[in-house]
Amino acid sequence: MTPDSDHSPLSFRIAAGAFLILYAALLACANSDVAGGSDSSGYLNAARLLARGRFSERIEVLARLGLPASDRDIFIPLGFTPAAEPGSMAPRYPPGLPLHMAAAAIAGGWTLAPFLIGPIAALAALVLFYGVGREIGLSRGIAAAGVALLAACPIFFGMAVQPMADVPATAWVCAAIFFALRARRQASWAFAAGAALGIGVLVRPTDVLAVFPAALALPATRRAAGRFLLGAAPFAAFLILYDTAAFGRPTQTGYGPMLAWTMSFSNFLPEIRHYGYWVPALLTPLVPLAWLALPFDRRVPWKDRGLLLAWFSAFFAFYAFYEPYEDWWSVRFLLPGIPAMFLAALLLAKDAGLPARPLRERVAVGLALVAAAITLDVIYIRRFDLLSMKSGETVYRDASRWADGQIPAESLILSMQMSGAVKYYTARPIARWDALRPATFPRIRQAARERGFRWYALLRAFEEGDFARDVPGNWTRVGTFRDVGLWRLD
Repeated sequence: MTPDSDHSPLSFRIAAGAFLILYAALLACANSDVAGGSDSSGYLNAARLLARGRFSERIEVLARLGLPASDRDIFIPLGFTPAAEPGSMAPRYPPGLPLHMAAAAIAGGWTLAPFLIGPIAALAALVLFYGVGREIGLSRGIAAAGVALLAACPIFFGMAVQPMADVPATAWVCAAIFFALRARRQASWAFAAGAALGIGVLVRPTDVLAVFPAALALPATRRAAGRFLLGAAPFAAFLILYDTAAFGRPTQTGYGPMLAWTMSFSNFLPEIRHYGYWVPALLTPLVPLAWLALPFDRRVPWKDRGLLLAWFSAFFAFYAFYEPYEDWWSVRFLLPGIPAMFLAALLLAKDAGLPARPLRERVAVGLALVAAAITLDVIYIRRFDLLSMKSGETVYRDASRWADGQIPAESLILSMQMSGAVKYYTARPIARWDALRPATFPRIRQAARERGFRWYALLRAFEEGDFARDVPGNWTRVGTFRDVGLWRLD
């Protein structure tokens, strides 16, 4: 794309602005503003910790019950993991998204601002996706069609309306690629490309895989590579300091030792089957087929073909060996690479339309294909109840506050699924029933009794069977909030 073609007609800018406003309104209506399960509560609890300038925190209930530091695993809620200091815990998840949330909360308060990061990142990702498309030679109309496809993609939309890292990670990868492409015309953009990738790695460490497509997007010069590395360096230094302070070693993370995250060759075939079904299902089969066919389209410069091939394949190759999942939403791990597949499909569609067909016919066929793809996306969005996710997640917030008002001051709450939300919405000491065993519970129970604590349990319905096995005793249900039961140990 030449600089002269950057200027868009007023009508196009008005239409693009209207689309983004309408999509922002849809995201706002569907957006979950709740610290829920492990991921969302983990990010938000970490944001509060980082806002206080802390990378880890002491587990105060150990001292209150007179228990040794070796018991700390029992009192670590979801979203946290043991820290380097004995008797302390640190966020399980990387610091990037919590830092975004903390900054938003400092600017706009904790009630709503941290929960807007996902929708804002989604809008940024769409704009950056359009920019990448224009840089690799797509027309305004085709690039805009790609924006509509990405916006409607169920995995993109579903992750944008939750306090999750997937869409922010995608936005920063798109930013890194866009800035790297801009560096072909103005070398100083290489600094911004490196910084964007550095921030992306803070959000999700596997964003480092985007270094491969970024290298192909950058000018093939030592100066560009040096600027790119210089832009990324401060964020790499921060991550090293963070992991060292929280976990004691720069190679240790909340997930465990670096490069040892549930990776195994035995995961390859299950992951290939899983992604082989869900990626075509969520993107339509034409999109991955077009991505596979793009290397043979010689109308596209080889560096851009290599860029799009490396962009998705880097993430796919990594997660093909990752811990396998059976649900559709595990495609979210590939989300930072999925824009490459859409861009490949758009380039192939552009070149397939080059034969001398009337412009009106080509536009009609293109619009029909886009409309069909978006219709399929909407079917999946409705099937997965993504528009009503917000109402489903409120049980975490409301049940935590309800239980807080039902129990005496000196009480311990046993929980697992609700533990992260209980930490976020209350000041109650938490114990994890899934970390207790029948042989250890009597000792912990005696220590609590000696200090005047009462035992309560806050359980989702699916937890009750295992809870009764692991934490025996005379438990009485004292109330129910939706599918969350509050139990008291008599």
